[in-house]
Amino acid sequence: MLKVNSVLYLPQERTKDMQSFKPVIRWWSLVNPRIIAHFSERLDVYEDSLMYQTGIFSKNEVVIPFSRVTNYAADQNLLDRIFGVGNFRIETAGSVAPELTLIGYSYKLRDILARSLKAN
Repeated sequence: MLKVNSVLYLPQERTKDMQSFKPVIRWWSLVNPRIIAHFSERLDVYEDSLMYQTGIFSKNEVVIPFSRVTNYAADQNLLDRIFGVGNFRIETAGSVAPELTLIGYSYKLRDILARSLKAN
């Protein structure tokens, strides 16, 4: 707990409806090792939105409501399929380029994105 200017800030609690994902350390990726990403990236999936956080010293945060997600793309190579990971590009309404690019995340995320698009 942190008390600043008479306002009490509690750490964000995880609910049963939230899932958290971190990028996988791909030992087979010799060209683009993303070991730091495992420690500096986090994706929290709530029932109505995605929250993507990056950074170790300076933090960045992107929140995307599922109501704005219009399309997603998922890519996997052979080793990704064996280990159940993949790359995702999430597009939102009103953006030309993908709003969010996720590299090396659990392929369970694809099922969550598919369910959110069907619901909206």
